[in-house]
Amino acid sequence: MIRSLAFFCASAALAGTLSPTESAVMKTIDAEASRTIQLLETLVNINSGTKNFAGVREVARRMQAEFEPLGFQVRWVPMAAAGRAGHLVAEHTGSKGKRILIIGHMDTVFELSSPFQKFVRTGDRAEGPGVEDTKGGLAVMVAAFRALKSAGALDPMRIRIVLTGDEENPGEPTSVSRADLFDAAAQSDVALEFEPGIRLAGKDYASTSRRGVVEWVLKTRGITGHSGQVGSPAMGDGAIKELTRILSQFASELPEKYLTFNVGLVLGGVSAHFNDTQTGGSASGKTNVIPGEAVAVGDLRMVRDEQTERAEAKMRAIVAKHLPKTGAEITFRGLMPPMSPDRNRALLAMFNA
Repeated sequence: MIRSLAFFCASAALAGTLSPTESAVMKTIDAEASRTIQLLETLVNINSGTKNFAGVREVARRMQAEFEPLGFQVRWVPMAAAGRAGHLVAEHTGSKGKRILIIGHMDTVFELSSPFQKFVRTGDRAEGPGVEDTKGGLAVMVAAFRALKSAGALDPMRIRIVLTGDEENPGEPTSVSRADLFDAAAQSDVALEFEPGIRLAGKDYASTSRRGVVEWVLKTRGITGHSGQVGSPAMGDGAIKELTRILSQFASELPEKYLTFNVGLVLGGVSAHFNDTQTGGSASGKTNVIPGEAVAVGDLRMVRDEQTERAEAKMRAIVAKHLPKTGAEITFRGLMPPMSPDRNRALLAMFNA
């Protein structure tokens, strides 16, 4: 993985040969392999679970100490307003070439309460919290920039690095916690995310897209009363039948390539209410009472904006066709925009070469 990232500056490599600069980059990466692994071990042994703010800040300090000697201007962006530790932003203000955005994160899913805490190496294998996702990416990032600096290739480059402290559990609102990424993207020509790829059947794979996330909340209502009257012209079918009708049609009419639809939580009865975080709630009812309320929450995931628009339009149309004496409403909240694979395939072709 470390050697493959030398192609960060690839050009002649596309023709199957290395330029003198690329050869120098490769030489430095090989020579500093032990240093890179030591940096990885240091980072992994700092607990930086998303909610461990002190640990996230310590990783940021270690990365700042790596970036500044290479000519980067580094600043810490506190994220108390979003309930998170903060982000590290580093800028290299060269004068030539594409404006490059480098993305990574400093947090892991392993909080202080986790038993999984330490870097352990056995031969050429290592394990530990974040060793791949994505402290391995941070170590590779430093190795690449040190090699570029040594080869004299870094000085003219225009690079902005954004290392978030809350990738595993984003702060809310995302308009605050992702503002620095939005700003950096608007000022960049190309972005590289230093998350790990995967290896299957002896082949390396890289991601060329990222599915977006839209959360939906569905609420249905009916006329409550004795179950002996369910389905009658006066009482109708009840809230739960209306909810299940809608969910069944969602499942049959929404599927398409790269789009997924999930129902995460359902409540129904005479009354039904989510808690504030929509991770639970309460419902009450009886076997012989027509349910008056039902609620469901779930998500959509997709790779293109037009998939979002198409799915939401279908869902609204399905919701609008009520069973007798029932009603329903659905709301959507975008949590993460999709990143389509189209233009990224060209970048993958360069990487493959």
